[in-house]
Amino acid sequence: MGAEEPLKLPYTVKRPEIRPDLEDRMLVLVNKERRKHGLKALKADPELRSVARGHSNDMFNRGYFSHISPEGLSPFDRMTSRHVLFLVAGENLALAQTLQIAHAGLMKSPGHRANILNPGFGRLGIGILDGGIYGLMFTQNFRN
Repeated sequence: MGAEEPLKLPYTVKRPEIRPDLEDRMLVLVNKERRKHGLKALKADPELRSVARGHSNDMFNRGYFSHISPEGLSPFDRMTSRHVLFLVAGENLALAQTLQIAHAGLMKSPGHRANILNPGFGRLGIGILDGGIYGLMFTQNFRN
């Protein structure tokens, strides 16, 4: 992952709603893709879910969209600061009106698809926050 300028959103959402129902459904969709490719299912990871929800919330609260926070923190920095241990890790982001649109977009993107189908990953934390008219903010955090 190289240096990346955060994309400035033309809005902020101060109190987005956490959507555990959609997080559970997205894990099912990810594991369905993995099964199609002969890969083992990813296990839900509560520690990574907390990191993912935090990042989705931060992006909505401060009006940006990026793997790198305005202070320059990477997904790996966020995981480390929350004492999440990993040997390999990755992150996918999406902003969409529906779960289906987000999942389809991630699967069409080579880098995001590679994370979803990475055989080195065993756990996944998903943070989906509902920003009302501004859509759903998705963060997927993967680790071994």
